Amino acid sequence: TNEETIKKQGTGFATFVAMGVPAEASAEDIGLATSLLSLVMQGRKSFKAPTALALPFAPLSTQSALEAFQSTGNMADLLSALTASGVSEATSDLYKPLLEFAKANSMDLLAMSPEIEDLKTVRAEGLQNVNKDRRSQYVADSEGFIALTQDPKFRMYTDRSLLKDFVPTSKDDQPGNFFAERILAHETGATAVARYATARPESLVAFVAPIADVRFIGGFNGRLPRVCQFINKEKNKVNDDCVTTILLNPSAKETLSLSRYLRLEIGTAPANLDYQTKVSDYLWFSKMPKVNMIPRLMNG
Repeated sequence: TNEETIKKQGTGFATFVAMGVPAEASAEDIGLATSLLSLVMQGRKSFKAPTALALPFAPLSTQSALEAFQSTGNMADLLSALTASGVSEATSDLYKPLLEFAKANSMDLLAMSPEIEDLKTVRAEGLQNVNKDRRSQYVADSEGFIALTQDPKFRMYTDRSLLKDFVPTSKDDQPGNFFAERILAHETGATAVARYATARPESLVAFVAPIADVRFIGGFNGRLPRVCQFINKEKNKVNDDCVTTILLNPSAKETLSLSRYLRLEIGTAPANLDYQTKVSDYLWFSKMPKVNMIPRLMNG
């Protein structure tokens, strides 16, 4: 209908593609992400609106270095700025093909992460000890950020997905510290992406993150509609349907399955059916997966 078409264009409308790669991502996984991004860009050729690649590993302080790379193409300068901000060389090297693709295709680049020192502070001492000015930069919708932690669907996601990745980093480390670190990272990323998208009607932002940060639509991706609504109260047209989540080369283990099958949803118990959540919109593989990995297949 015309009304639906109007909702999917103009001021307040944007789309997002969240790609999840394995925790120990390989060059093959990043290559798959790059080929998917290439498909996305082909579909954007007729659009005048900007398209961005957002980087969950890049602290917000590297934004000027990312913009300099877009104009100069000097990869060495960008890599040294990322290293100086605390990003490991292994991470920078792994994502280099995506950075090169973004530059070659005139995509904007966006930093999504809190400063590394702030993530360490949260993990050791809690959210309240993060520098107040930086915290307000990280979290625009502070009320929504706090309210989400009490939401029954989000609590199920926390219990069934987020906390499953907790590994103590010291004898004093607790699941609550890990929870605070991850929700700050997710909110900061969603806020950076939403600020970009709400200022640029019909823009598209793609990002590539570890599977744990996008599975069951509870990380960066699940927060985007709320943050866009907060930033652009009057004209927002972003809803859950504007965010597409794709897991690349997932293993059964990374979907938190205890069997050889991929886990396709959480919330299957009768008490949780109202909050049932799919693992992602799509699963994408470099090569044909073993049939016994996938409990049900659609006809191709």
